[in-house]
Amino acid sequence: MEKKDFNKILKEREAKVREENARRAGSAGMTLDDASRVKVLSPGMLVFKRFIRNKLAIVGTAILLLMFLFSFVGPYFYRYGQTEVFSTYRTMNADYASAKERTEYVLYTLAETDEISSTARNQMNSNIQTMQAEGLKQLITTDEKTGCTLVITELGENVYTLGVGKSSELGTYTVENVGTFNSKFSKILYTDEARDAGFDAAVADAIAARQQTLEYDGETYLLSAGKTNKETNIVCLSNGQMNWAGSTQGEDVVSAIGDNLLNGIFTLDGATYTIAELGDGAYSVAVVDGVNDAVVASVLTFDPLDVSTQLSTEFKTQALYHLYTDGAFEADGKSYTIASEDEVITVFDAQGKEFATGSTFIVRDRSGLDTLSVDFKETVQQVIAEMDESNVTVKTFNYPLPEVNENGETVYNEDGSTNMIDTEITITRKPLEYAITCEQIVYMINRFDSPTDAHPFGTDGDGMDILARMMAGGRISLMVGFVVVLLETVLGVIMGGVAGFFGGWVDNLIMRLVDIFYCIPSMPILIILGALFDAMQMTPYARLFWLMAVLGFLGWAGIARLVRGQILSLREQDFMVAAEATGLPTGKRIFRHLIPNVMPQLIVSATMGLGSVILTESTLSFLGLGVKHPMATWGTMINSVAKSTETMTKYTYIWIPVGLLICLTVIAFNFVGDGLRDAFDPKMKR
Repeated sequence: MEKKDFNKILKEREAKVREENARRAGSAGMTLDDASRVKVLSPGMLVFKRFIRNKLAIVGTAILLLMFLFSFVGPYFYRYGQTEVFSTYRTMNADYASAKERTEYVLYTLAETDEISSTARNQMNSNIQTMQAEGLKQLITTDEKTGCTLVITELGENVYTLGVGKSSELGTYTVENVGTFNSKFSKILYTDEARDAGFDAAVADAIAARQQTLEYDGETYLLSAGKTNKETNIVCLSNGQMNWAGSTQGEDVVSAIGDNLLNGIFTLDGATYTIAELGDGAYSVAVVDGVNDAVVASVLTFDPLDVSTQLSTEFKTQALYHLYTDGAFEADGKSYTIASEDEVITVFDAQGKEFATGSTFIVRDRSGLDTLSVDFKETVQQVIAEMDESNVTVKTFNYPLPEVNENGETVYNEDGSTNMIDTEITITRKPLEYAITCEQIVYMINRFDSPTDAHPFGTDGDGMDILARMMAGGRISLMVGFVVVLLETVLGVIMGGVAGFFGGWVDNLIMRLVDIFYCIPSMPILIILGALFDAMQMTPYARLFWLMAVLGFLGWAGIARLVRGQILSLREQDFMVAAEATGLPTGKRIFRHLIPNVMPQLIVSATMGLGSVILTESTLSFLGLGVKHPMATWGTMINSVAKSTETMTKYTYIWIPVGLLICLTVIAFNFVGDGLRDAFDPKMKR
């Protein structure tokens, strides 16, 4: 544009302004000089005057001001923090102790050894059950991990030992090695001379039927596992030969060896023999001539008469091992004796005074510690016996327990002794144990406490002050709203400004991108991201930042379209033509002249959008997809009591105030948005 054309445009605009001033002065009955002396308000002041005339906008502003003071200033003056947990003493029927009959054998180590594997120790209970079912006093087996011979011996009722057998090698027993059957090819690879086809078929059928022996043509064959799971070794048990390493045993031993190759162990004339396969039809034979006990196992438990005494593992081990032997033992540097009379097991100290008792019945306090008196345990055991006899599941009895005041402190008499009061105790039979309950003062988290002077809105399910969490939740919700709207506005202004100013292919490209963002299913994406954050075990603060970033990234399309539409109508006006004529760069023309003229619409859009963002954040937190505990938001606070209709009805003092805060905040933002829209564009009222 030439300079003379630009000057012409400026003169025409000045002439129009003079004509408009003259017209306004005439309509008001003033001269032009009088009109020139009238104070003209700036555009900002005009907007402010129009805004304060809107009563709803003033109400919304007042509510928002209160919300900001409540959320950002209130926590600094309130005495509690949002994550502070409160506890209290309450009188309630609570668990006092538990009782059960011990049925699983507990292992105590007599001597450390590597010859007994952990697998063999874990199989101790099943081996003892086998012995009890078959009426065995001793069971000899082989540890598959170490190859050692293990001997399990019953010392007496409910007490067993596990030891390593001391073996002496007798020699090698050999039988004819027929060959190996390969199940993959269904064929026998013979070591020497092949058998007939009928033998091959019989072997295949026996292996398919999972037989371990085969009788064929008057001879007995043993089928044992080969080197791989596809192979089966075949040996002929007839005409076996024993190569003695030392002194020769009788023919009855040789015959027993041949009969027990499959078992691997047998007892003859009080002696125990073990057989181990060496391969190629050879077996090593040994005799067990001694046992080194390493473990004692029992279902018995010991209770000290003095509840302040804790019994060591060494005491329990030695007491069990000597219960059915000499009855005398040493533990922890002290001497004891143990005896069993009329099914009552008693341990005496060196002075002959009763020190502890043993039984299969366990009574422990609610923390699992052994702090209850023997008299109480015996009373409980007697009551349970009566329950079993009369076949009832619940029974009560009275027993003196220490008195506790309302602060959880034990009450003492003047002489310093504990004051005991008769307490009604209830025993209830449960699937695995007996629950012992009574009325008692319990120190516990102050969950779901009703509103009090200390907690004006009560406490939640975690014992935290609701008012403190309401303040913290408001801070988070408002911060999320402003940050998300700021991100949306920045992205929307940049993309919309570029699209509207340049037009053409740039406009088409950005608008197609806007269409894509309009089509993105936001809620499924947020659900997926919520599950991903849970899997990553993301911290609450990291989740908050990611939530704001994702919401801002997904919501800029609407603002971009608004900015583009406004700029399309502004870029052809005279002031933009003048700016272009002066040679201003493109960036300055967009962000110094166009964007400021779009700001009124942006402010209104952002204010209206704040309420929507707060609702979105509250909804996501309510669904468990937003900020996680212990960080508080208004949505998570409602979610904490939304498990069922009953809890919602019961804890109205929690979710109703929080719901009102959400409603008031969203309505206030809408009131302010409507007021700003009317202030920036008065014609909207028409």
